[in-house]
Amino acid sequence: MKNYVVLTIAAAALATANAQTYTPNLNNVELGLTGGYQGGLSGGLTLRAGNVAGPLGFRIGVDYTNVSDALNDNAAFLPGGNVTVAQRKAAGDKVSGSSTTVALDATYDLPSTVAGVNAYVYGGARYNNFNATLDQTTSGSGKVTYSTGQFGLGAGVAAGYALTGNLSLTGDLGLDYYFPSDFSTNTGGVNGTGDTFKRGEGGYDEVNTLVNQPTTSFKAKLGLAYRF
Repeated sequence: MKNYVVLTIAAAALATANAQTYTPNLNNVELGLTGGYQGGLSGGLTLRAGNVAGPLGFRIGVDYTNVSDALNDNAAFLPGGNVTVAQRKAAGDKVSGSSTTVALDATYDLPSTVAGVNAYVYGGARYNNFNATLDQTTSGSGKVTYSTGQFGLGAGVAAGYALTGNLSLTGDLGLDYYFPSDFSTNTGGVNGTGDTFKRGEGGYDEVNTLVNQPTTSFKAKLGLAYRF
């Protein structure tokens, strides 16, 4: 993932260094490749159709994010237990996390008086699949994964600078909010045992304290977009 993001930003920087000022191709559909920060190191793809009805259009996006603080270091690993996540990590256990986010947005193209520059605002619905894993293989206890499926809302602004008639350097700033979700657990991988913790049921609050499921997520990305 880190190499993917670095390559995306490096390609954008190289293209900018060799760019002249072009007027963007006004065809409706563009495919984007982005990398940057979205609650962690993140990369994604977008497909946008602009000016579908006047300045209105839509955008579909899929992003994958590495989440470094997926579990709360100060929380007890097991509900009612005495051992914290930080203590497990100090003993050699590893914590990892990831988010896979699907976004569906309406877009509104903003007027521009600068040659080669275009911008639009967007807003819409989100679905986020979040996973947090504690790898206890060093202590012989296997892996435990906590998963959520969250719905949310998001909005932001994106801009493009034309490098050629069809290729643009892009920037994207946004803010997403995700609603709390039920948790499912898996112990021991694909064929392991599992459990479910629903909101309002016993044990949910303890798991919610342990797992840092996303709530408000800031996004800042650079990328390239190709217009068809």
